[in-house]
Amino acid sequence: MSETLSYLILGAVQGATEFLPVSSSGHLTIFSSFLKVPLDSESKAAFFAVLHQATFFAVLLFTFKDIWGILTGLSKPEKRKISFRFIVLLLVATIPAVLVGFLLEDEIKSLFSDVAFASIMLFATAAALFISDSLKGERKILDLSIAGALSIGIFQAAAIAPGLSRSGLTIFGALLIGMTRSDAVRFSFLLSLPVTFGAGILELSKVSLPISTVLLSCLLAFSTGIVGLWLLKKLVLKRRLRFFGFYCIIIGIVGLIFRGVM
Repeated sequence: MSETLSYLILGAVQGATEFLPVSSSGHLTIFSSFLKVPLDSESKAAFFAVLHQATFFAVLLFTFKDIWGILTGLSKPEKRKISFRFIVLLLVATIPAVLVGFLLEDEIKSLFSDVAFASIMLFATAAALFISDSLKGERKILDLSIAGALSIGIFQAAAIAPGLSRSGLTIFGALLIGMTRSDAVRFSFLLSLPVTFGAGILELSKVSLPISTVLLSCLLAFSTGIVGLWLLKKLVLKRRLRFFGFYCIIIGIVGLIFRGVM
C-alpha cells in the first residue's frame, strides 16, 4: 500500500470516528500503527491535529444555525444576555482541555504511538457509553451553572488521550449532570469547535507531508465527519450508544491482539 493511500485512509477514519463516540484519536493511533505510517510521534500528532481541524469545518457547518444565532444575538438587546451566557459557558468548558493540552503536550504526543494504551482506553469509553443510555435529564444548556460547564470541560480534557472519545465523554458528562439528550449533543458539538480549531492551527506548521496529501486527507475527514455528526445525533436521541460501546470493546481487543498483549 502506498504512503499516500495510508494517509487518505487515516483522513477517512478521522472524519468517520471524530463525532461518533468511538474515539477518533484511538482509531488513528491503532490504524496508523497497522498501516505502518512512517512518522515519528511529533509528526504523527501534528498530522492528526490537522485532520481534527478538518472536522472543525464539518461541525461548523452542522451547527451554523446555533452559532449564527449566538453571534447575531450579541447585537440585539433582547437576546444579548442569552448569547453572552452561551459564550461564557463554552469558554469555561474549554478551559480544562486548553490547560491539559499546554501542560502535558509532550506526554500526550507520546501516547499517540501507544496502541496498547489507546486500546485499553477504548474500554473506558465503552463503559461511559453503556451508562449513558440509562441517563436522562431536563436541564437545557442555559440552565448550566459555571461548575456544570466546567465539569463537562473536564471530561473533554480527559478525552485528549487516545482511546477516550471526546463526543462520548462530553455527552456522558452532560447527561450525568441532568441535561436533556438533545441539548447534551448540541453542547458537545459546540464545545468541539474551539478545541479542534485551536489544535489544528498550532500543529499545522509541524506537518511534514506534501500539501496535496494533507488537503485530500482533510477533504475526506470533512466529508465523513458530516455523516458522523448526523448519525451521532440520531443515535443519542434514540438511546443507542451501547452499540458503539460494543464496537469500542471489539476495536480495543483487536488493538491489544495486534500489539501482542492478548
